[in-house]
Amino acid sequence: MQNQFSKSILPVFDYLIVLRPTLLFPVWTLVLLGHYHGTAPASHSLKFEFLAVDIPVYLHVDPRVWVTLCLYSMLAGAVYIINQITDKETDLENNKLYLVADGYVKLPVVKLEAALLFIASIAAAVVWFHRSWVYLALIAVSTVLGVIYSVRPFRLKGIPILDLVSNAIGYGGIAFLLGWATTATLNTEALQRTIPYIFCVGAAFVNTTLPDLKGDLAHGDRTTGVVLGVRRACQLSLFLLVIAILSAWIVKDAVALISGLVSVPFFVYMNFVPKRHVIILATRVGILVLSLVACMLFPPYFILFAGALLLVRWYYSARFGMAYPGSKA
Repeated sequence: MQNQFSKSILPVFDYLIVLRPTLLFPVWTLVLLGHYHGTAPASHSLKFEFLAVDIPVYLHVDPRVWVTLCLYSMLAGAVYIINQITDKETDLENNKLYLVADGYVKLPVVKLEAALLFIASIAAAVVWFHRSWVYLALIAVSTVLGVIYSVRPFRLKGIPILDLVSNAIGYGGIAFLLGWATTATLNTEALQRTIPYIFCVGAAFVNTTLPDLKGDLAHGDRTTGVVLGVRRACQLSLFLLVIAILSAWIVKDAVALISGLVSVPFFVYMNFVPKRHVIILATRVGILVLSLVACMLFPPYFILFAGALLLVRWYYSARFGMAYPGSKA
């Protein structure tokens, strides 16, 4: 019965999981944090006596924020599909269980899926936010940046430092500002507030280039990790995290400050033991801490976060018999 179910139903989920839901976590988190910083204080708050701060908690999220999360998820999912298509050989070399590289999904179908997601996300942005040219401009920049990151002749992924900058600005900057612009006017404070998150995302991104060194080297992608090597890349990652913590202190951002302080011991340990599993652990801890803080600020977000994680964990267990997250999944 289980084998029959696996053969008939689970392949349908391939076209959902190909969107890489766990990579949507930082997208969702940064959008929510941007909205958090751009809105008025909530009626409830978390008190951190040692920092002498009260952090507002939002029990009810503005419906427009859910719209932004939905349309931006579609946009990011389309970008992830394009990335997997263009990185097919590299992913095979790195022995990653990506559905495009290993042929679990049909290429024409996922190309159509990506096109439909692009169209749907842009259409939703126009329908819901047509009065905000700033919002639409952010969507346009995010779309272009997501495409040129993977597609030749631009392929920012294969250009050292530019791969880092594009990811840090795209996920740490644009996603944050999009959340802000959902319900508030973009201003200089918004640009200042995004600085710690740009460096946070930059620190995590540097780490993500290191497990892929073999495949990137074999296919000519000169990522930041390839150029710097493991040890210097780990040093850069820690440096970026320290800058994130300092900038969070300067702009008085308790959320980024707490997340950075919790993550920094793992990044320090990574520099003393620069092994693959340690680097992956440091990266996951950084993303998880920031996401859990967002769940505390927006309790309804925990349902989305936990639901997506459980779905992906069930999928990998039922489809491939492996635990998620793991070294291959």
